Amino acid sequence: MRFNPSLTSRLRIGFLVLFALLLLVSLLGVGRLFQVRVNYEDDITRYFQLEVENERLRSAFILEQAAARPATGEQLPSQAELNRAAANFGDAVARARDLTGDNAVLNSDLSQLVASETAWRQSVAQPLTQGNIPKPAVEQRLTRAVSNSGEELATATREARDSSQDHARSETRNTTLLVAAGLAGALLAALILFSGLINSMRAPLGRLVEGARRLAGGDLRTRVEVGGPVEIATLGRAFNEMANSLERDARERDRVERMKDDFVLTVSHELRTPVTVVKGFAEMLTAQRQSLDPRQYEAAEVIAETSAQLQKMINDLLDLARSDAGKLRIEPKPTPVAPLVQRVGRQMGPHFEERNQGFAVSVETDVPDIEADADRIAQVLANLLTNANKYAQEGAKVELAATRVGDEIEFAVSDNGPGLGVEELDHVFDRFWRAQSGETQEVGGTGLGLAIAKSLVELHGGAISANSTQGEGATFRFVLPIATDGRPTRTEPASRTKAGAPTFRVCSSPRTPRPCCSCSSADWRWRATTWSPRRMGSRPSSDSARPAPRSPM
Repeated sequence: MRFNPSLTSRLRIGFLVLFALLLLVSLLGVGRLFQVRVNYEDDITRYFQLEVENERLRSAFILEQAAARPATGEQLPSQAELNRAAANFGDAVARARDLTGDNAVLNSDLSQLVASETAWRQSVAQPLTQGNIPKPAVEQRLTRAVSNSGEELATATREARDSSQDHARSETRNTTLLVAAGLAGALLAALILFSGLINSMRAPLGRLVEGARRLAGGDLRTRVEVGGPVEIATLGRAFNEMANSLERDARERDRVERMKDDFVLTVSHELRTPVTVVKGFAEMLTAQRQSLDPRQYEAAEVIAETSAQLQKMINDLLDLARSDAGKLRIEPKPTPVAPLVQRVGRQMGPHFEERNQGFAVSVETDVPDIEADADRIAQVLANLLTNANKYAQEGAKVELAATRVGDEIEFAVSDNGPGLGVEELDHVFDRFWRAQSGETQEVGGTGLGLAIAKSLVELHGGAISANSTQGEGATFRFVLPIATDGRPTRTEPASRTKAGAPTFRVCSSPRTPRPCCSCSSADWRWRATTWSPRRMGSRPSSDSARPAPRSPM
């Protein structure tokens, strides 16, 4: 039996073939154009950053020249200033080295610049710091060599950027030609397969393809004219609805970003200064207690405490804004764990005594240093301890522990307070979120402390988590990498829970500090001296005299 499909079937087969060809060509073309665009933007960004680093290299060299030639003739150049300028130059070189990539010309020019600067520092700057004046001809030649090397690097960067632009144009042109050739072939095949259908489909599909290309290129105002068969008209309407949705989302994102920027700007410029002024005057009044009656002094104390809390909230908001913008900076360096934990424990100890809570600090012996910014990690620990202090009931027990877990150091803050439910744990690190139970509603705060702690830990390359069983307390843990400073470290893996591991502990009971069974008497006497509450009449150390950082949760 001879197979003889109907006209409708033939048209359907032809449409399917045409649709498949158009879809394939469109996807390949748009995907290729998108990839070319992404590569071009990445190269342009990298070369622009390299030009910025080149200018920083020039500025750093000028600072080195200024350090080598003091303002007064009788004053010898400062070796420390010269070293700082040289360090800035080295930092700029390291950043520029990361940006040159595998470009041999840029790497060669950068190496020539570094060699010229090194020769100048050794032959000109170092003798000047020792009171020896180099020959003017030598100094001019070496200085000129550094300047010429910088110019060569700048020229090579511009040439590389122009080459990348030409390459992107060439790739775009070739891809467009290929897409156009594919579309022309598909249209020609469709014309051969069915001449009747091509007239009603060619124009609508062409508009859709062009609109998709413009939309992929970032033109969110692109719309297509709806027409042709029912299926094509439906596709055109769906495309327009998608474009409308994308444009609305883009406008909404822009509006939210502007609102956030305006809010941060208002906080930083409109609130920070007056709050600082109010806080300063309130502290000045509290310092003059003899000239105030009890009611006036109490009012001044309330103003000082409230303004300090408001200032802390403003600083928290600014930290989060800087973290979102990628501008929150840390200065990680090898940091001993025990002194850091002890310092935070001394600062937070009086707060637990005020609420009649037991507080214990334990650190595993011989624990390696961590690679961290000590002040920022102290802020994280203070936020977690403040959270436990505020949300745990009076008479509860809180423990701060630091142990080694593999190649990381784990810090854990545990309490036997009311705890959190499973749904609450999913939001515990969200901004402005606070538990909704009746016990926690009486606790003040903005809900920013844990969000800031999470941002700081992740900025250090660590991770933070929370475990809790409602009614049995909560445990917050975060891990930080061990410092790799060349000192020997243990190679055997450490388990997360180490029974019998040697530790030292310092405990605070509701009435007075007492040693734990794992503390030696000599260790306890030293710690009890450095962590004596002020209300016991002993003289606090310099660390304990500083106010504990308050982070309202």
